[in-house]
Amino acid sequence: MRTRRPLSTKAMANGNDDDDREEYLGVSRSSRRNQPRVDLSKLEVPTLKKYRRVFKLNGNVESKEELVPTVARHFAQQVVDEDDILLNFAFSLKKQYLARRGLLPAKANGKSSGKGKK
Repeated sequence: MRTRRPLSTKAMANGNDDDDREEYLGVSRSSRRNQPRVDLSKLEVPTLKKYRRVFKLNGNVESKEELVPTVARHFAQQVVDEDDILLNFAFSLKKQYLARRGLLPAKANGKSSGKGKK
């Protein structure tokens, strides 16, 4: 059985479970918000340029050193609805599972079979 590292008395005193969990994991709220979780410097220049073009970011910078901060600022400002993302991910997994087993209903191609509305 694994044991957890004890929390500080400060974390226990405020009674906030999120703070307790973050302290246990070694992550603070402020550092989690300020540091990107994605290392955009690993992307190639064409990818960074496409990101800039797709999201219509200002500037006509061409070098990777100029593109990375521009893309990183924009990326960090994006708001993500985690519940919606996770729900869509779960539905995608279910759809793939059913498709691989041939259990998905046939798609309607938009043509009327002549039945129903006139």
